[in-house]
Amino acid sequence: MSATHPIIDAHCHLGRSVISGVEIDEETLLGTMRANGIGVAMTMPQPHQGLDVAPAHDRIARAAEAHPGVIHGMVNLSPRLEEAAYRAEVERCIRGFGFRALKLDPSVSALPINHPRCEIIFTTAREFGVPVIIHTGMGVPNALPALAIPPARQYPDVTVVLAHAGFAIFADEAIVAAQVCPNIILEPSWCASYQVAAMVQAIGAERVMFGSDHPSNVASELAKLRAIGLDAEQLARVLGGTARQVFRLDNVGG
Repeated sequence: MSATHPIIDAHCHLGRSVISGVEIDEETLLGTMRANGIGVAMTMPQPHQGLDVAPAHDRIARAAEAHPGVIHGMVNLSPRLEEAAYRAEVERCIRGFGFRALKLDPSVSALPINHPRCEIIFTTAREFGVPVIIHTGMGVPNALPALAIPPARQYPDVTVVLAHAGFAIFADEAIVAAQVCPNIILEPSWCASYQVAAMVQAIGAERVMFGSDHPSNVASELAKLRAIGLDAEQLARVLGGTARQVFRLDNVGG
């Protein structure tokens, strides 16, 4: 990608994960970006079980302020939070900090994607005009890609990103979900290379986007995308064009 069309990593984290124990700090995130030619990181708090994640959002907001146009925040809140508190934190992050998406992690909330408690995420995303990025794969049955079909159909005007696109073992199911719902986008971190190629073939490069999930995974994910036979236009879409459209990064690159 050229300077006018930066690589956008659609799935980054800051902080410590309650699942993996991995700690990602600002220096590691930015250093990995520089080493791999990534221009933009869509960044959210690591998986967490507490309902008060405001300090993690503040940390990301500070990083975004220190690195404008390079770091963009995403909200990661549990749907178990009371509706008023959930909405207030979303508004604080989106209106106050310019965050650009909402995260749903069924592997942590222990709620299936289509659970009534999760509806607040989709209604709030519609209200604020941002996409919903959903962890899929690990954490089944709650994180099965097919469970994203009902809310994607119920909210056709909300873009739904299936993070990990089923996490390899459920990649075919993620493809079917995207074929059924035109508002579903696939982010295939941790999937096999042939599965990513199948995603592009099935739904088009404009609905597939690069994400790493962890700094240690950045180089391998980029190598994977560059080795599956995409033409220049398809590769540009997957490495940045799709994310630029999904997250409305109109001022990022060309």
